[in-house]
Amino acid sequence: MRKPNPFHSIADILGKLTGSRKWDSKIKQYALLSEWPEIVGPKIAKHATPTLWRGTVLCVKVSSSSWLTELKMMERDIVSKIKKDYPEVEINGIRWMLG
Repeated sequence: MRKPNPFHSIADILGKLTGSRKWDSKIKQYALLSEWPEIVGPKIAKHATPTLWRGTVLCVKVSSSSWLTELKMMERDIVSKIKKDYPEVEINGIRWMLG
């Protein structure tokens, strides 16, 4: 009879760790940040940069008050696109900040 292997792959260990700590949703949220230019388009991405998550609210720094006003009006569409394209990411709104 073969002796069981006491070693486990890093992927198995990290998979169990992230699942048990409920990090999966956070990892997916932050992975979305790298997709921001595809979500909003390159023109908007030049003026608006996502910085962090506060629960289910995405915080985004905006280059000017005029862009802040414009993006606030587009928020519903952006959130809908995120929900459609990234259903595994829970988002309830965006907090726009001058930065």
